[in-house]
Amino acid sequence: MQKKLILNADDYGWDKDATAGILNLVTSGKIQNVSILANHCTAAELQNIQPYQSSVSTGLHVCLNAGMPVLKTSSSSIQHESGAFFSSKELFIKALTGKVTYKDVYNEINAQYTLLKDAGIEVSHADSHQHLHQYPFLSSMITQALHEVGIKKIRNCMPYSIYDTRRIIVAGFCAGTKNNLRKFSSPDVLITDFTNKHFNFNTQVPELLKRLNTSSYQTIEWMCHPALADRQGSYLQRKNEYDFLMNCDWDELLKELSIGLSKYSFL
Repeated sequence: MQKKLILNADDYGWDKDATAGILNLVTSGKIQNVSILANHCTAAELQNIQPYQSSVSTGLHVCLNAGMPVLKTSSSSIQHESGAFFSSKELFIKALTGKVTYKDVYNEINAQYTLLKDAGIEVSHADSHQHLHQYPFLSSMITQALHEVGIKKIRNCMPYSIYDTRRIIVAGFCAGTKNNLRKFSSPDVLITDFTNKHFNFNTQVPELLKRLNTSSYQTIEWMCHPALADRQGSYLQRKNEYDFLMNCDWDELLKELSIGLSKYSFL
C-alpha cells in the first residue's frame, strides 16, 4: 500500500511574509495543505485563500498563546488584562494550577472556527500554534473543544526524529496526551526537521524520504513554515523552506518510493 505524505504549511496569517509565501505556493500548486491562524488573518487574507478550497485542505491553526483573541471579552482565564493571550509558558502554568476554564478555551476555539467558516473556508483539520493541543493540562480542553465544534482530523505532533531537547520535550508531551487524539483521525507521525537550522534541504530530504519509505508509518505529515523572509528572533528557516518547496520536484523525489503526496481531506 502506498504511504501518504501530507505537506502542511503552518502559519497562514502570521505575518505578511508567511501569508504571501504560502499563497504563492498554493497558487503554484506546490502545497496542498495549509493551516490558518484565524486570529491573525485579515478579511482580505481569508478571501485570498478561499478560492483554492478544491485543491487545498485548509485547517485551523488553533492559537491561544500569541496575539489577540477573536472573541472580544472583558475577562477570560486565557488572556492578560490587556486582552492579549498569555504566552505558552504562562498558559501552561495557569492550566497546571487549575486556573484555565474549559468554557474560555471552547469559546475562543469556536470563535476562530466560526470566523473561517463564515469566510467560506471549509476546515478539514486542526493543529495548533507551538503544538499547544498536546500540552499536558491543556490538551484535554483543546481537543474536546475541537471535537465539539466538529473537527474530525487533527495533527499528531509526535516527531519522527528525536535528537534535541525541544523534540524530547514534545515527544514526552505527545506520549502523555495521545489518548486525547483517539476521537480524531491523525497522521501516524510528524516530520519536524525543517525547523532544524542545520538541516540540509538538498541532501537530507531524499535521505529522509528513503527512511520513511521503509518505516512502518502509513500516513506521514511534514510540517512546513514557508515565508518570503525569515522572522527576526525565530529559529525557523522560513525562507529556505519557501525556496525549497517552490523549486522542489516531488514527482522526481518520490518516483522510486512507495510514497505519494496527499491531503488532510483524504485522511
